Amino acid sequence: MSVLFLVSDVLYIVIYKLSKYRINVVRNNLKLSFPEMGPEALLNTEKSYYRYLADLVMETVKGFTADEKFFRKRISYTNQALLQDLHDRKKSAVVVMGHSGNWEWVCRSSPFFMANRVVVAYKPLTDKYFDKLMYDVRTEFGVVQVPMAQIGRYILTEKEPFLLILLSDQSPSDLAGCHWTRFMNQDTAVLTGVEKLALKFNLPVVYGDVKRTKRGFYHCHFQYLLEEAKTCPEPGKITELHTGFLEQMIRAQPETWLWSHKRWKLKRN
Repeated sequence: MSVLFLVSDVLYIVIYKLSKYRINVVRNNLKLSFPEMGPEALLNTEKSYYRYLADLVMETVKGFTADEKFFRKRISYTNQALLQDLHDRKKSAVVVMGHSGNWEWVCRSSPFFMANRVVVAYKPLTDKYFDKLMYDVRTEFGVVQVPMAQIGRYILTEKEPFLLILLSDQSPSDLAGCHWTRFMNQDTAVLTGVEKLALKFNLPVVYGDVKRTKRGFYHCHFQYLLEEAKTCPEPGKITELHTGFLEQMIRAQPETWLWSHKRWKLKRN
């Protein structure tokens, strides 16, 4: 990792100083999300984000060949007892996460840390070769990957309890079926998959908060958002709940969320 981080230092210069990768997207997202920040604070957050992004690229490369010993050294957890209790009671749950910290490392290595079967919903890539490469890497240690469109069928047919990991902060492809809320100081369209699946199958909803503790090291904390989805039947309430929690996590460590993602490309009428 020390060698890869040297490469990352160069990559930071390339993507930030030279190519200015999505610099306008990042600046606009930060400015609208943190109106209370002055110019200096915004610039510092911007620089920290690009340093994190360069590290994330190299960490992802390393993750392709990393083994159990590597992940046990660099990822720590708290409140795993919550997941163990679900496993002991043979109960499935939805685990909500965002694109923060190193979600790839956490998902890929999860079988080393959890007794529960881990299922990750994903959107297949259009490039078949790269899609197969990423599928093979992500499932190497026992993670089950299921296309998002087939998740409902999987839940209906799966006999063993599982943890379904859903990354909840992507921008919807269209306005149909999304939920509008205030997120990071902006009107935001949010995918409703978490809420729909939790209510349909009465699954507990757990949040997995991933934070970077230092360069190349991460910590994940689990906590219930809802122990039973049916206790929160009000439409949009579960979506509001996990979106609000994500905002708290972002504000606690803003530089490790994907600010170069065009999260607010959809506009409310």
